[in-house]
Amino acid sequence: MSAITTGTTSIALSGALAQTQRLAASANNVANAGSIGAIPGADGAVAAGQSPAYAPTSSSQTSVAGANGQGQGTQAVFRPKTPAYLPEYQPDSAQADADGMVARPNVDLAAERVDQIGQLRAYQANLAVLRTEDEMQRSAINSLA
Repeated sequence: MSAITTGTTSIALSGALAQTQRLAASANNVANAGSIGAIPGADGAVAAGQSPAYAPTSSSQTSVAGANGQGQGTQAVFRPKTPAYLPEYQPDSAQADADGMVARPNVDLAAERVDQIGQLRAYQANLAVLRTEDEMQRSAINSLA
């Protein structure tokens, strides 16, 4: 296998892995969008006996460069969303503060879905690169045989 083929394979696989990780993070945001928690105090801690709200993440993708600056793939990068939660009035909740407010994760379901579609398409594109590379290798081997 040539260095070009190995590079193409590793770059496409790193892209597919990055999209898988990004999709998992987005799915986790969606799954926890309806959860609530206590609003943290000024020190960032919640009162004893209460649980904090889920902290959603946002993701992006960055390139990975080798020592000589040549591209060697891509990786997913995760950051906490800010603000992490939005206050919501639920006075009957066990997590409510004295004003009846709880913390709901700052998750925009429509934006998450759009991101998921893009991540799926990017994953499919990386797999198409791998299929094309496989077909090219098969064709080269058959022509030499």
